[in-house]
Amino acid sequence: MKDFTVNTLPYMMTRIINVKQILEAVPVVNKNQLAIEITDDDIIDENNGVWMIDQNKVKKVKTSPDYTASLTNWTKVLLGHLTLKQAVQLGFIKENHPVDNDFVKSGVSFYDYF
Repeated sequence: MKDFTVNTLPYMMTRIINVKQILEAVPVVNKNQLAIEITDDDIIDENNGVWMIDQNKVKKVKTSPDYTASLTNWTKVLLGHLTLKQAVQLGFIKENHPVDNDFVKSGVSFYDYF
C-alpha cells in the first residue's frame, strides 16, 4: 500500500478583481478571436458581460459568446488550474460555439505571508 502525504498548508481563496486586466495578461494558445461571457459577479458588476479577446486585445462587446461561465469557474481556467477544454468537459464552462483556442495552462501561485 502506498503512503500518501496530505498537504496541510492553508488554501487561500483567489478572486479576479479586474477581468479585462487578467484577460490581457493571460497568454492565449492560438491567436483566434475568442468571446467569453462572465456571469455571476455580484461584487464587481463591471466584470459581468461578454469579453472579446483578439490577439491579446480585450474589449467588452455585445455579441453571442463562444463560452459562458461564472467568474468563479473562469478563475480556474484563467489562473491555469484547468484548460478550457477540461473545464468544458467537467461542466464548469458552457460551450456555445466551439473555437480552436485555449488559455495557457500553468501553475499560478500567490505567496502572501502575514
